[in-house]
Amino acid sequence: MSFRNLLRAPLALGLALIAIAATRLKQGRAAGAGSPQPARRGDDDAQARVAELACLSRHLLTASEEEKSRIARALHDGLGSTLTAVNLDLFWIQQRLADQPEIANRLARAKEVLASTVEMKRRIIHELRPTVLDTLGLSAALESHVGDFSRRNAIPVEAQLPDELPALKDGAPIALFRICDEALTNAARHAQATSIRVSLREKAGGIVLEVTDNGIGIDLNAGAGVRATLGLLGMRERAAAIGGTLGIERGAGGRGTVVRVILPRMISGQDS
Repeated sequence: MSFRNLLRAPLALGLALIAIAATRLKQGRAAGAGSPQPARRGDDDAQARVAELACLSRHLLTASEEEKSRIARALHDGLGSTLTAVNLDLFWIQQRLADQPEIANRLARAKEVLASTVEMKRRIIHELRPTVLDTLGLSAALESHVGDFSRRNAIPVEAQLPDELPALKDGAPIALFRICDEALTNAARHAQATSIRVSLREKAGGIVLEVTDNGIGIDLNAGAGVRATLGLLGMRERAAAIGGTLGIERGAGGRGTVVRVILPRMISGQDS
């Protein structure tokens, strides 16, 4: 299991429990179709369990993000300063090895390994908690992430991002960032997209995030198999946790997929 997938495990567990509860709710309805009163009680119990599991899933989501932030800070502060000190020591030694080319060459290779380790640390911290999200805001974080994604996957991504956004409540920026990341990953990995557009805008006092690709599209008639995938469940749960709604539809002309998150005005912080 990759480091990134390991960090997703708590949320995946919560979503899986919700999916199981929802399935049992449907089964209970079907089984009790001939006896309305017991079926109604069964529905109430099942719905209560689904609500409880939804709360658990959102708690796991919040706890997961808090733990990611804690680990990211520890890596940035602790490991970052250690690697910087090692780099300074290597530079000091390198200056004194001009007359020993063999040792100097080995030291140069060691510095290359150190540089790749620093880059690995940067990527891990970014996956845990993008620093720019806390320092410069959601638009800047998405712009940086979209650029990295485009370079890594060799897929052109058009970003339509505002310079300023209304104040977002706690949890909303990271939720929107994660939803965008998941939609980009799906477009590259599953939809075979060759072009993607990410837009973030204010509408009617709320916030709208859209990720549009030109890939093979999602089968909207495929039933629960598609709707219940952990990626889609994760995006829907993140949107619901911040009071928003997530919709998935075909793109223009029936080609590609549009993932849209709408955050209403009272959630965006303007009415708080």
